[in-house]
Amino acid sequence: MYLNTNTFAIVAALVCQAAAHGYVPTIIINGKSIPGWDVSKDGYTTPQPLRVVRATKPDSGFIADPKSGDITCSIGNSKLPPGPITATVAAGGTVTAQWNTWPTGHYGPVLNYMAKCPSSGCSSWKADTGSPWFKIQQSVYTNGEWASDTLAKGGFKYDVHIPKNIAPGDYILRHENLALHGASNIGGAQFYPVCIQLTVTGGGSLSPSGLSFPGAYSATDPGIHFNPYQGDAANKAYVPPGGPVYSGLQF
Repeated sequence: MYLNTNTFAIVAALVCQAAAHGYVPTIIINGKSIPGWDVSKDGYTTPQPLRVVRATKPDSGFIADPKSGDITCSIGNSKLPPGPITATVAAGGTVTAQWNTWPTGHYGPVLNYMAKCPSSGCSSWKADTGSPWFKIQQSVYTNGEWASDTLAKGGFKYDVHIPKNIAPGDYILRHENLALHGASNIGGAQFYPVCIQLTVTGGGSLSPSGLSFPGAYSATDPGIHFNPYQGDAANKAYVPPGGPVYSGLQF
């Protein structure tokens, strides 16, 4: 039986809906494991624990609407206040997001943004107004493989490199898997953002900004409404949403 690329995309999306989705129960900095948000238990604990990964509802599902308030950090971000806790990392250092799992076939990029918290800190700031965000890193399609599959095959780990010339202070790191296996249809993309609260030490004087969540993404963006089953040439030409990495960052 012959299946065209659109049909194959729909079938693949239905199959993948049965697969487990991931979350980030642990981050690693300088070899030290720091508890993130464990969807399987943290949301059921009373009182809820304070974690450097912002809380989400007891759900590891996706966000479908890029205009939703949840697109900033997680399902429930628009309702759940963050906790007053951060992990310390030196500018120029690395934060490793350790996912519990991620299914192969959820083709797509891994996108990373930061936003500097106000002087009052991150504890009551949702970062969902204004334009405080800037893109620091992205992994797309390399050597015939989507970044999401590279993550899935690499122990579910992803290294985020913190720019060495940003100003010191408290930041939110927005680490996101964007799954495109159903994105040949408008509204079929699946967003999995995770927000990590950091205190950056050292650094320089650069204070980037310019992006909004919600606001940076639209369902009709070519990097969101995209069919990853078109073949190698099309995938190599893929341009992710959110624009380029902020100019002037040093690593």
